[in-house]
Amino acid sequence: MGVLFLFLGSIIYNKRREMNLTQIELANDICTQNTISKIEKHNIAPTVNILIKICLKLNLSLNDVFSDFANKDSDKGESILDKIEKDALMGELTDIDTKLSNLQGKLNDNDMKQYELITGVIDYREGKTDSSLFTLDKVLQLTKSADNDVYTLLAYLFKGLDYLSQNHVDRAQYYFQMISDALKESTDIQNANELEVLFVCKTLAKSYNEMELYKKAYQFSRCGLNYAQEKHISYFLDELNYDAAVASKGFDEKSEKYEDYFNLAYYLAKVNHNEELLTVINH
Repeated sequence: MGVLFLFLGSIIYNKRREMNLTQIELANDICTQNTISKIEKHNIAPTVNILIKICLKLNLSLNDVFSDFANKDSDKGESILDKIEKDALMGELTDIDTKLSNLQGKLNDNDMKQYELITGVIDYREGKTDSSLFTLDKVLQLTKSADNDVYTLLAYLFKGLDYLSQNHVDRAQYYFQMISDALKESTDIQNANELEVLFVCKTLAKSYNEMELYKKAYQFSRCGLNYAQEKHISYFLDELNYDAAVASKGFDEKSEKYEDYFNLAYYLAKVNHNEELLTVINH
């Protein structure tokens, strides 16, 4: 029995009791009372569809269910720089310049590639394309463009996004292909954390959909979904399912998978209160 099963059962049991719901009331329109009982007693793990419906009924986000479990080990060694990088990747830029300036003089040579990567990401998000490209080249100098270094791959990713924002599709494809080549063997990159790997997958999936390269988009959305399942983490599951839906329909209009991915994306976006994605889905 995995630790995840225990964790899921405890969270669901505690929240149900807090809301004064019986197992029968929670199970209504979702599954059987027996299934709820087995989940809470740690005998089975729920399917994704059942888990989503349970989360909606209990006002839980998937992060409530997964993130503490998924991040327990990874957070132990998380530095201030790691937290700032996470904010930059997630687009949460409030006070990020102040946080970076507070680190001046406290960084060693090994930290500089991460620091420059963050700076390049911030420039990209603020629309400073030339500055972003210049800074990302500094990252590649520091990593010596080693394709087993996550900062190389993230630099390629944001260089591709910079060029895509300028409609230089051929240049964007060049850098995205560099990542694709590097990840052919494995998504286990020595210095990468789980958020970084999933961010790369979901960003490539979305970008390839925008370029109407649907098979590549599907490849990376599936890569991200498989990785998330393997690692028991919930980052970007709604976006990855949406991109898988768009991609599957893009290369096969009669795709039977489309509706499954689309419905999962919708319910996951609702559970995660992802208003931006819900707006896209509803239109």
